Amino acid sequence: MYFDSNIKLLRRRKKRTQDEVAEQLKMKRSTLSGYENRVAQPGVEVLLLFSNYYHIAVDTLLRVDLSKLSETQLR
Repeated sequence: MYFDSNIKLLRRRKKRTQDEVAEQLKMKRSTLSGYENRVAQPGVEVLLLFSNYYHIAVDTLLRVDLSKLSETQLR
């Protein structure tokens, strides 16, 4: 599963801080940090939040290593 590394990669590509993304998703920064560092596992509702925020399918967030894709492929 690539969720943790993918959300960190996407956040960095958008040049956003954890505080900014957490605020947009209405969660605590520490919660977002937990997801990015694989300390916490997101539920279905959280997966959908990230999917909508980054405009990427949940399945892709979970199963595809986005770091191997070019910027064009991510669009």
